[in-house]
Amino acid sequence: MSASSPVPHPYFALLLQTKRVFSPASFAEKLVAWFDKSQRDLRWRQAHNATDPYRILVSEVMLQQTTVAAVGPFYERFLNRFPNSNSLAEADEADVLTQWAGLGYYARARNLHKAAKAIQSEHGGIFPRELDEILALPGVGRYTAGAVASIAYNSRAPIVDANVARVLSRILPVEGDLKTSKNQAALWDAATQIVQVESVEPHTVNPAMMELGALICTPKNPRCPVCPVSDNCQAQKQNRQNELPFIPPKKAPTPMFDVCALAQDATGRILLRQRPNNADIWWQGMWELPRTTRSEGESSTEALIRLGQELGCAFVPQTRAITVKHGVTRYAIELECWRVQANQPAESETLKWIGTEEADNLAMPSVMRRLFERFAPNRTSSEQLSLL
Repeated sequence: MSASSPVPHPYFALLLQTKRVFSPASFAEKLVAWFDKSQRDLRWRQAHNATDPYRILVSEVMLQQTTVAAVGPFYERFLNRFPNSNSLAEADEADVLTQWAGLGYYARARNLHKAAKAIQSEHGGIFPRELDEILALPGVGRYTAGAVASIAYNSRAPIVDANVARVLSRILPVEGDLKTSKNQAALWDAATQIVQVESVEPHTVNPAMMELGALICTPKNPRCPVCPVSDNCQAQKQNRQNELPFIPPKKAPTPMFDVCALAQDATGRILLRQRPNNADIWWQGMWELPRTTRSEGESSTEALIRLGQELGCAFVPQTRAITVKHGVTRYAIELECWRVQANQPAESETLKWIGTEEADNLAMPSVMRRLFERFAPNRTSSEQLSLL
């Protein structure tokens, strides 16, 4: 290059480099041949689910932040209750959250509910076919829209999820943090080239890339000797498969210290409250043992007394029943559950004495349901010990 030649922008320089060595057709054809023989028998790939856009959307939303093994039973339960988008649209949010309970990240369930309502109100209950219309549904991002469009409708829509990003970062290769705009552009460009290969079908090649990342091109110790596209992989040729992709160090979770009140009436019913529907709190609209976060310098008993005053219950802390550690988003929470005496508060829509049968129909976070079931009056000692 002469002194007067312009220096390419870093993104375009990367694009030029990868296009010289990356053959989308070779990669896609080898990958699909492998996938046809090696794909897992997952519930959402079974014939009655595999081309239904609503069921594909449900599976894709559930698989965000959750493993395949964990999703399976919830997927079946959710679809048994809401077999199509219209049944979901017509359901109460509380019912939706109850069916979702245990999966966590409850904003996913709320957005799925909103998406079903949008399909009913804006599309006459018919799931949209166009990529931009799918992308306009509440809570649906570029990856999810591409997955639904390509798998359900065989549209040549690209996808880049964590598995695909890892695969492509090694194939191309891609240096540095994959979340930068430059690297995201390179990944989506490569995914677009792959899904445009005319000799393969989008509904096959896109899941094949995800499957390769899940089974072969894993985060640690990738199985390069059995990889169907190892000949296409620059990281493998450079012996850098364990270096790529670059993973920025994670921030340590923020510690948080919560206390909750275990109050029971004479019949053993447990006092629960419903969380408000504020956008800035966890577990919106769900039921829990009354809980609060300890302020700096505040003891557990002081926090419980304050909580009781806020609820009009006049809590008198007795003994700490159990301490549970769990995580919510970026917080590591130590939750102390205390037995308390409480006056008989006036029940309201958001504060109630609940028995075991009633609790079955309430949306509760998994940690709270385990606490409730541990101390429910009809539990034997052995059952209580097995919980938590």
